[in-house]
Amino acid sequence: MLKLGSTPDKREQYRLMRDAMEKRFIRVTRGSIVGGIRLGMFTAGFYGLQNLLAEKRGVHDVFNVVGAGSATAAAFGLIMPGSLQWRARNVVLGSVLGAAICFPLGWIHLKLVEKANEGNMAAKSSGEIGEAKSGLGAAIDRLEENLNK
Repeated sequence: MLKLGSTPDKREQYRLMRDAMEKRFIRVTRGSIVGGIRLGMFTAGFYGLQNLLAEKRGVHDVFNVVGAGSATAAAFGLIMPGSLQWRARNVVLGSVLGAAICFPLGWIHLKLVEKANEGNMAAKSSGEIGEAKSGLGAAIDRLEENLNK
């Protein structure tokens, strides 16, 4: 690390400090971009596999999340650096850990979606009884009433 007063010339000292700060900024920025790309690839792989499994199986359930998590973790275990044995170990470990972590998360997600759909169904059934609507549906109803007069 550069210390204050390490060179007698103040302009040279300022230039050295500026260069050091620029290199640090570039290093942090590059690390952030690479980390963001890795996270994006992981997320895209996971949700892509989850949707593919849901489409092929025709069912949206916990096992889609478990399969996608297991396959994604195994794929990322495969691309980790190391020998072939180390990569095989990472694939097996990633597959098991991916499934173990994604099962409770998928179950919680499924229950939350079911709960949200129950609320939507209750709102739709009570809306048909004659309660006041808001938004676009209410505007369309008012327009129809005005046209029928």
